[in-house]
Amino acid sequence: MAHSHSHDHSGKTISRLWFTFFLNLGISVAQLIGGFISNSMALISDAVHNLSDTGSVGVSLVARTFARKDATKQMTFGYRRADIIGAFINLIILVAVSLFLIKEGVERFLQPEEIDGSIMFWVALVGLTGNVLSVFILHSDSKRSLNVKSTYVHLIGDAAASFAVIVGGVLILYYDLFIIDPILTIGIAIYIMYSSYQMLQETVSILMEATPQDIRIDSIKDELESISHVLDVHHIHVWKIDEHQKMLECHVHIDKSHSSRLEEIKSDIKACLSDRFDVTHSTIEFELKPCDSDTHHS
Repeated sequence: MAHSHSHDHSGKTISRLWFTFFLNLGISVAQLIGGFISNSMALISDAVHNLSDTGSVGVSLVARTFARKDATKQMTFGYRRADIIGAFINLIILVAVSLFLIKEGVERFLQPEEIDGSIMFWVALVGLTGNVLSVFILHSDSKRSLNVKSTYVHLIGDAAASFAVIVGGVLILYYDLFIIDPILTIGIAIYIMYSSYQMLQETVSILMEATPQDIRIDSIKDELESISHVLDVHHIHVWKIDEHQKMLECHVHIDKSHSSRLEEIKSDIKACLSDRFDVTHSTIEFELKPCDSDTHHS
């Protein structure tokens, strides 16, 4: 029978994501038009970044919709990992956009072109206003979902980029400092890559079912073996189904003379895992004689 796991995927989050999606789509179009008219690569870069934000929000919406679906006999844990897949796609897009911006920035740095600083300034100001509003809207949701957090980081980066473009517009408008445009472009790209790196590590770790960073297998082994009547714990595997829920499976060797107390021992083990390691879903295989396997994973 499929396991049903309760989780909070608020409808308010999806409403906020829809609002952010259309807001950023409008900003992206305005920045692209303004960038071509003003000949500002930095503004076009900001528009491309904003388009990636829009795509990021779209991916988040699809992922959130799937994540809300109930578990089935085929998908026994439901679709909770859809959030993580969404975050992974978002972050890969960010890295690709960053590399594109660096390439364009270097080309413009070697051959600076004349830019309309006034258009650059006002369009970037519109972008900054929209980005700040989007960041404010998604702030609370970013604390509960890695997928929404990846979108949130997109928006923070774009707000910073829009502010930098505003400063660049002023420098070009008053001092004809056209070289600032490619410098800003490269700076925006480096910031995007830096902010994406840590979250990309976390999403890959979850998708690869690696042991969570705050878990030490040896500590789990020591704690469980300190429970009465537990002789040995081995074949320990701990992973995350999403950014919140930790899963564990292990073999537990107990003495034959205490086989009638299996339920009591199991309750003690599950209480220890929950209280000490925040593991709320565990599968335990009891053994009345040592495991035949030569390899005890720990």
